Amino acid sequence: MVDIVMGTFQGTGAAINVCLGFIPDKVELWNMEDAGNREPKIEWVKEMAVIAQMDEGIKIHGISDTDFDRTVMPANGISAYAGGDEIIYDGVTSIRWEDAAGDSMEEVYVDGHYKRTDVGDAAYRCYGDRVDPNKTHGVKVKTAPGFTLGADSDLNADDEQICFIAYRCN
Repeated sequence: MVDIVMGTFQGTGAAINVCLGFIPDKVELWNMEDAGNREPKIEWVKEMAVIAQMDEGIKIHGISDTDFDRTVMPANGISAYAGGDEIIYDGVTSIRWEDAAGDSMEEVYVDGHYKRTDVGDAAYRCYGDRVDPNKTHGVKVKTAPGFTLGADSDLNADDEQICFIAYRCN
């Protein structure tokens, strides 16, 4: 049996944890709105962790034979995310989900898509999580496992749409 999750989210330029409810065996990810018009894609399998120079995937970009490039990613690509980060709902001051330091959790999960909000957060949900829609001040949840997309400037550019497919073989 294979679990497959597909989705989209907005790039932030900073590392993003994409919570799936499981750590994937393979991830394919594309920047769909690449301002550089090089159509970057990354492929990652968790076994890459044993090879230091490509432990965060292989990036492919370029749209012509003369522009094509493959880059091994030792950092800022894709890595496993174990989840378990505690987030707390501030329903009084900021009306958003925050980490233990009081910093905003930038990703919002809505109908299968992560979307970055401009001001505060309306919700924080992941595949596998059950968050009460009528959340109260001080409620805490732990994030689900998944993968992290690092801060690579081609793949994770601020405000560009990113699409992914994540697989797990059972």
